[in-house]
Amino acid sequence: MTNSFKTLVWVIFEFVLIFILLSMPSSGEPGTGWISYLLELPFADKVIHVGLFGSLALSIFSHFEQYSSISFRSIRTKALSLIICILFGIGMEFYQKYFVPSRGFEVGDMLADAMGALLALPFFNWVRHYIQPKAKLI
Repeated sequence: MTNSFKTLVWVIFEFVLIFILLSMPSSGEPGTGWISYLLELPFADKVIHVGLFGSLALSIFSHFEQYSSISFRSIRTKALSLIICILFGIGMEFYQKYFVPSRGFEVGDMLADAMGALLALPFFNWVRHYIQPKAKLI
C-alpha cells in the first residue's frame, strides 16, 4: 500500500470523524467526569473546532505532499485545500442547524473551523522545513 493511499484513507477518516462528532446531539445537562468538566470550560468548544479542522487541513496537506508532481504541492493546491476545509465547516454548521437535535448554528464555530485550517498551513510549512532532510554538499 502506497503512502499516498494511506494518507487518502486518513483524510477520508478525518472527514467522517468530524461529521460524526459534529452530528452528536448535545445533552444540555452538565455531566460528571473530567471530560464533562473540560467541555464546560470557557471556549472549550472553540478549541475543539480549531483542533479538528486544523488536523483535517494538516492531513490534506500531508496527502498532497506525497505526490512527486510539483503541481500537487503548490500554493494553489494548499489554498484549495483550505477552501475545502472552510466550506466543510460552514456546511457542518448548516447541517447542525437543520438536522441535529439540540445543536444550533454558530458563526463562532465557523470562525474557529476556519482559524484551525488557516493555522495549520504555517505549522505544516514549519514542520516540513525542519523535518525535511538537508541536502549534503559533497
